Amino acid sequence: MKKILLIIVCACLASSCSSFPKNIRNAAYRYDGKYTGIDTLINIEGHYSSKIFYDNGLVVNEGALIHSYNGVRFRDNAAAFLKGIAENPDAKDSKDFYNMFDCGRYIICGDTIKMQELHKPYSFNDYWSGYETWYKIIDRNTLHVINFFPLTASKEERERYEKRFSNGGATWNFEPVPVKPNPDYFWILREKWFWCNEQDWKDFMQKIEQKKNKRN
Repeated sequence: MKKILLIIVCACLASSCSSFPKNIRNAAYRYDGKYTGIDTLINIEGHYSSKIFYDNGLVVNEGALIHSYNGVRFRDNAAAFLKGIAENPDAKDSKDFYNMFDCGRYIICGDTIKMQELHKPYSFNDYWSGYETWYKIIDRNTLHVINFFPLTASKEERERYEKRFSNGGATWNFEPVPVKPNPDYFWILREKWFWCNEQDWKDFMQKIEQKKNKRN
């Protein structure tokens, strides 16, 4: 009886970790992989306080984890860390980077970047979550936080969060790096629900499989 109960508990845990909860998925921006034009507004060949923007709509936040590549931590030397990840995608540290860091989609609304971070649990003590941060573009190298809220927040809750930032939030400055990790390897792009079009997801997965076969 105890063995059966253990199997049921394990099955439930595995099921809970298999995909994002529906309420978070419903609030998430969908991805289409199209050029956003963000590089015409800000510099993106680097990061903003560990947040890395790509011109296809993808954004990654390294800040969720204290991580290192061959002993080099992002927060100590971002350029060396990202160079190691980009040049060695099959290394264990690189796979951890691509499979564990928070990432999601951003959209551009005038002078504001609305960025979403989606977090999947990587241990039984962790949990699914999603957040949205709004950045006002000050200049090509400076972003200013003007709003932040959980994706599951109601309209009224979001308005209360916005009032908290009415006097201004944190300012993030651009730090250049010589090379950024390939966006194709991030875990979020393997999630079918994240894509606007299912066929685009299938085409992407086929491309990734072909790349993998070439490396092998």
